Amino acid sequence: MIFAILAAFIGIPIAEIYIFIQAGGALGAFPVIIGVFVTAVIGAILVRAQGLDAMRAARADMNEGRPPVTAAVHGLFLVVAGALLLTPGFLTDALGFALLIPPFRLWLGRSLLERLRGRIVVIEGR
Repeated sequence: MIFAILAAFIGIPIAEIYIFIQAGGALGAFPVIIGVFVTAVIGAILVRAQGLDAMRAARADMNEGRPPVTAAVHGLFLVVAGALLLTPGFLTDALGFALLIPPFRLWLGRSLLERLRGRIVVIEGR
């Protein structure tokens, strides 16, 4: 697990730099810089709109006496999407925009929950 996190922290910036160099060579520096800013602005607008929707859904669930589990999953992944979209880079933008797709967020949440289920240890109360 630690190796995977370390590899991501080293590998993703190296991949982003490589993509920037290739895109800059093909398109020029100015279009690449503009592209980074445009994706950040569009991403921020989309994350804000979807975040407000998730908050409304959470309020509606709580008003009806249900735990806002689905809204919480959406909210958590929207925070991650926002961070990825504000981080300069096309790879992080692609991951961030993928997290803006609600069915993908739910699928990812279920997948992570299934992986964690076998690792969660419940300690009985005294």
